[in-house]
Amino acid sequence: MHIPTSRRSIRAALVGAVLVTACGAAAAQWIFLARHAIGRIEQMQQSSPAATGGVGASYDVATVIVEVEPDKVFAAVLRRLSANPEVKVTHTDAAKRSVEFSDGKQIGGIQVSALGDKLSQLLVSTAHPGVPGAVTSKLVDRILAVCKELGVTCERSSG
Repeated sequence: MHIPTSRRSIRAALVGAVLVTACGAAAAQWIFLARHAIGRIEQMQQSSPAATGGVGASYDVATVIVEVEPDKVFAAVLRRLSANPEVKVTHTDAAKRSVEFSDGKQIGGIQVSALGDKLSQLLVSTAHPGVPGAVTSKLVDRILAVCKELGVTCERSSG
């Protein structure tokens, strides 16, 4: 069966229109989900059982997505770390936007990842012996301080 060129063109245009509409709807859903996640600080922690006669190891992780250029986020992180006399920066990799630090009791790292031109993910992790929970709350407080310095609204996740 031979379909005239004009009919093929109309069919191709209709298929294209349907695909563009479907892609637009998918993009709109992604944008809705991303907007819901921006500024929400997620956190987790885990501790190993205490070793015989000793203290188990723990780690804490917190992350947030902000609508700020990654380089600006990283610069704010470096300023806050250098302003804290209790913390010593042990390694910085500006190309990867990562920094490692220690306060003598725990070690930590921060990495800023580009999710877009003006969209960044800030990831903070620490490893330490001792009581879980207290460090996670400090991590979240420090992330809130970075958000405030950047002029963006961040909040603790509710669940």
